Amino acid sequence: MTEYITVPVSLLKELHEGLAKVEEVLATLEELANKEGQERIREAEEEYIKGKYLTFKNSEEIQKKLQE
Repeated sequence: MTEYITVPVSLLKELHEGLAKVEEVLATLEELANKEGQERIREAEEEYIKGKYLTFKNSEEIQKKLQE
């Protein structure tokens, strides 16, 4: 016997967004939990301080830079 329930689309959307946030937190915790991840973070911070990184506010800025 199969049973069905009705779930509002808005609830499914909220659940999906919530799961995405949990996945982001877990990924961050995993990166912080291992030595290699911590080293990558330190190296990235050092490169950023030295100006070896570019920052962009949106995808249009990225496209402009790629066309230079």
